[in-house]
Amino acid sequence: MKMPKDADDEGPLIVMQFYYSRTLPYLIMKHHAEIRRRLVDVPREFRQRELAPQIIAAGEAAGDPAWQIYRAYLDQIEAGIATLVRGHSPGFWFHLHRRLRPMLADAHRLKNDDTTVMLVRRIAELAYAKHGALDKTDDLGPVTRTRLPTLLDGAWYEAMAQVYGGKLKAKKAYQVLRESGQIVMTEFRQSDLIDVFAIEGLCYEYWWASAAMRSIGKGSIVKWDAELGSHRYKDTSVHPLSFELYDERNNENFGFRTRLGTWLDEANADEADAERGAKINFAQMKPNPVVGEFPAWNSAAGRVGRGHGATNFEIGTFSLAQFRTENAFMAEPFKLKHGIDLDAVLFAVWAAAFFGTYVGMTMHHSMWAERRDRTMNNFTNLMFRGYTMVNFDLEDLAKEAVWFAEQLQHEKIFPIEEVRRAVEFISLSEAAQKNIGLWSGGKRPILVPSMGKLMIDLAAILPVLQTLFFGVRKAAAGGLSFENAVRNAIKARDLDLCLQGQLKWTSGNPREIDAAVRIGDRLVLIECFSYEMPLDFEVGKPSVFDKRKDFILEKVNQARSLAERIASEPKGTNFDVSWAKSIEWRVVSPFVEFAWRIDEPLYDEAGMPRVLQVHELLAHLTDGKVPTESLVPLIKDLRNLELEGIWY
Repeated sequence: MKMPKDADDEGPLIVMQFYYSRTLPYLIMKHHAEIRRRLVDVPREFRQRELAPQIIAAGEAAGDPAWQIYRAYLDQIEAGIATLVRGHSPGFWFHLHRRLRPMLADAHRLKNDDTTVMLVRRIAELAYAKHGALDKTDDLGPVTRTRLPTLLDGAWYEAMAQVYGGKLKAKKAYQVLRESGQIVMTEFRQSDLIDVFAIEGLCYEYWWASAAMRSIGKGSIVKWDAELGSHRYKDTSVHPLSFELYDERNNENFGFRTRLGTWLDEANADEADAERGAKINFAQMKPNPVVGEFPAWNSAAGRVGRGHGATNFEIGTFSLAQFRTENAFMAEPFKLKHGIDLDAVLFAVWAAAFFGTYVGMTMHHSMWAERRDRTMNNFTNLMFRGYTMVNFDLEDLAKEAVWFAEQLQHEKIFPIEEVRRAVEFISLSEAAQKNIGLWSGGKRPILVPSMGKLMIDLAAILPVLQTLFFGVRKAAAGGLSFENAVRNAIKARDLDLCLQGQLKWTSGNPREIDAAVRIGDRLVLIECFSYEMPLDFEVGKPSVFDKRKDFILEKVNQARSLAERIASEPKGTNFDVSWAKSIEWRVVSPFVEFAWRIDEPLYDEAGMPRVLQVHELLAHLTDGKVPTESLVPLIKDLRNLELEGIWY
């Protein structure tokens, strides 16, 4: 969904004010010392008490023994998080946490970049869903249920009296607030705000420990440093620069891929019909947002104006039709695993996104202007919170979805009973809570029960689709799907796809080539590598990483040997590349694969990775840029140095 183009560029800036806008900053300042203690000091004390003795006893720890120490530590951290989260419903925690700007405290000097912010927030939101009290249905509610002296534990009255310069004006503002009918935290205590920072501190510790596990899984040795109050790393066979290169490449990652290993070329997706279920809206968190202008709906003027502030989310569009096409081969295995059609689940995702965006339509207002005003106000709110509250439950959602699909003339209309099962599949329940893993990133719910109705979390849509096929046995056609996606992306950029399929020589022994591109007198051979990303890879399990290394090397050797064969025999019975003055080869993956060394066969002589993520390959083919170009000189300088055993 896009805002109309008639934004009032000349009008005054709209500064969005919500019921919490002045109160939460007021409370953060009031409780600053305790917030910092819970956010920083308590997790560090926890680390010293629970982790340090284990690492000290192990001396220099590596491999599975070291990994298991940290894996047990994750469970201890999660137990501490759960104790705090159980005091409120998942909806309450989402409501509160998403009203805090998505950034990490300055006290976390180790890492507070965008990627780390998103990972820490992901851990927190999974914790809210997994450990929140589903039986609590009254900690959120309409503002009419509140009283001025107790709203936000009395802090609203205190803060607004300061803002307006007196209690009388604050009382008048409260009456206006009551008339708005908005949903507020009805059981908020000032200690809840302190707790949400305490949860974030433990989630940061959880991220820190899982990052250590990823390093250990890739070959690092850890040793406790008492002065630092943490471990230090020592590498053996893995070059220290490998980790920096990997992090930088992940920060630059684009495109959508599933953990299954399928990939969508979003940059060249066909235009899809949103109303008929081919395209959906989603919310994407904006880590470390800055204050600036954004499109904001002006109800008084009936048009889009210029908002001013720092929004927490961006609203994007996603081609559900393309996702269905690229993953169609998984439909039968998915139904065998879950007993429900894949298309029905995708329809439920469409319904959630539809009602999460066009909430006003479900209310059946008689006047179009009322529906537009409600929907556009909701769109503005989505940029701050990423979710929508709707006034119906799962049964109502299924009925409404089928009704609207019929009115919008969807290609396929599902029975209400099947849609009901599909919306349950993407919703949070006691059973679903048991399947949520903080370390794995899933299974994340889109529909969260709240106040007896539903919270629709548009920020969960892409994570759900990325992990939709977890536990489903991959069909044989999976590799072909990725190969086709890569070839289509190459052709969409008007590149010369000169070879694909079987290559034959008079000498016999034919070979397969997934794709080859001609750029002038340069030939680039491409081998596709689509291997499911196991959940244990997320936390660096050594045996899982070792297995992935074997698969990567197999593909690398396959691509290299084909390049050598073509270089020595450039003309076959069904092809002729004798025009090529240079031949290079690359392996392409849906993921940024970790390269454990910085020379052949994982990096070429120019310092470019041999195994590329798709967007890296496409950038290389179209403009010749090298991924992580700024680090290439460093790679060359360090390549001939013996760095094994150096602490860093």
